[in-house]
Amino acid sequence: MRRISVLTLLIVYCSGGSISDTENIDVENFKVHFKDVIARKGDNFSTILKRENIISDSLVRILERYFADSIRILNIGDTLRYVFINDELERVELRKQRYIYEYAIRRGEFRKTRRFISYTPQFDILVIENSLWESFLKNDIPLEVFVNLVDMFSWDIDFSTETRNGDTLKILYSDAGIVYYAEYIGSEVGRKVAVRFRGSYYDEHGNNLKRMFLRSPLKSYVITSGFGIRFHPILKKYRPHHGVDYAAPYGTKVRSVGDGKVIFAGWRGGYGKTVIIRHGKGYITTYAHLSRIYVKKGQNVKQGQIIGAVGSTGLSTGPHLHFEVRRHGRLLNPLRLNLKPEKPLPEELKPEFYSLLREYRRLMYESLVSR
Repeated sequence: MRRISVLTLLIVYCSGGSISDTENIDVENFKVHFKDVIARKGDNFSTILKRENIISDSLVRILERYFADSIRILNIGDTLRYVFINDELERVELRKQRYIYEYAIRRGEFRKTRRFISYTPQFDILVIENSLWESFLKNDIPLEVFVNLVDMFSWDIDFSTETRNGDTLKILYSDAGIVYYAEYIGSEVGRKVAVRFRGSYYDEHGNNLKRMFLRSPLKSYVITSGFGIRFHPILKKYRPHHGVDYAAPYGTKVRSVGDGKVIFAGWRGGYGKTVIIRHGKGYITTYAHLSRIYVKKGQNVKQGQIIGAVGSTGLSTGPHLHFEVRRHGRLLNPLRLNLKPEKPLPEELKPEFYSLLREYRRLMYESLVSR
């Protein structure tokens, strides 16, 4: 009974689809989406495949060969799911009441899994070698888990610059990509913990991981110029550098680091194409040298929203983002912002939170003992 109650508890708090195939995919531009077709009265497997006209006739014949007659008999409510990665069809799933039957397009593999399998937690300990991404590939952990982990720690850890060889990650997750618990111990960032509770993430004391600003406006980059005095490569003289330069490929998506309102969007002299956003508490952020601008003056934006793309407009020697932070007009070093987390959990929810945290850690311990 104990095991069943834990699984039920996890299902109540977590939900999501599944993803397979951990290839060396560009995570910055990685995108997954589904198209679900729910069976109606009179539908059968072949009519749905042909009606949607998503796949070729030859692939229809392949699917009909792999999906046996007994599987292809549809009940009202059965779902045929097409899974796309970066707009390319990755997998076709027939999701019935008890089982999921799936065919991986590129690998030509067919498999059958019970529906609840996606929610059964797995536990791994990773030792970082070269990069977090390479460690995920080596341990064959689903790509969606990696994407979710980077997002949930995006206020505390910059995985592009702050990971070091020998750092460790403990992670409890599902094949569906849900991260229940993660603990990162790094020589640069120290110990960081993330606990999933009611769809959000908290540290082990119930403090919300979310902060006013993300650590960086880009997900992947190299810092080429820091805050302070530097030698300007075009003007050929030393002068104050009011922000941080993030080198990244042309067209890389630029995110707003926080909620706010666009107060400028256009050409700004040597800054080239620029977006300026006013946030709460007197903060203003500037994003310069963009190749494209996706927002307009007066528009409200959310934290993490794409506002532009990396370019080399204005006084620039190559594609990069120049990023500035001011508060009440005073320039701040973007790399040294230390903003407090959002409000912690209410006291009345903490017993429930700590109970779930104990369950997560018990599952991790049992996984270690059983190895």
